[in-house]
Amino acid sequence: MPDAFLNTEQVETGSLEEADEISHLRQLLRPPSIPGFTDWGISPASSSPHDPTIQTKLAQFHALKQDSEHPKHFNDSLMSNRSFRNPHLYAKLVEFVDVDERTTNFSKDMWDPDDMRPEWFADSIAVLQKARSEQTASSQSKRTQINFTTSAKVPPHHPTHDKLAPRHSSRFHPYSRLR
Repeated sequence: MPDAFLNTEQVETGSLEEADEISHLRQLLRPPSIPGFTDWGISPASSSPHDPTIQTKLAQFHALKQDSEHPKHFNDSLMSNRSFRNPHLYAKLVEFVDVDERTTNFSKDMWDPDDMRPEWFADSIAVLQKARSEQTASSQSKRTQINFTTSAKVPPHHPTHDKLAPRHSSRFHPYSRLR
C-alpha cells in the first residue's frame, strides 16, 4: 500500500491505529484476485471511437432528462410500467441473468452463505416462539384456587390495638371514641 495513502488515512482518522484498522478492513473486503487476470478481468478503458448508435441513444436519454418543461427519468418510466410492478419480476430477472444472489467477497472460512442452520429460518423461529408463549400461558393458568387464612384478633392490651382504633367517630361507628 502506498505511503501517501496511509498518510491521508492518518489525517482523516487522526491516529495510526485507526488507519491500520481501516486498511485491514479494506484488505479483508477486497475480493481475491483471479489467477491469470489483472483487475479481475475488467478490460481497461477503450481508446477506440464509440459506437454512434449508442451515443445517440445516450444523448436522447440525457435530453429527455434535461427537458425543462417535461423532464422524463428512465427510472420513473420503469416504475410507472405495470410489468415492472410484478412481484415475481425480480425472481425472473435473477433466473434470466443467472446471478447468485447470496455470493460474497469473503473466503469460505470467514463467511459461507450456504452454511445455514435450520433453526435460523423464520418458520423454525415461529415454532419456538409459539411453544414458549404456550409454556408461559400454561404456567400462568396453573393456579386454580386461592387459599384464604383467617386473621387473628388483636387483644385489647396489645400495643397495636390503639393504632387500629379509628381516631374520629364516623356515622358507621359513632361510639368508637367511647371505648
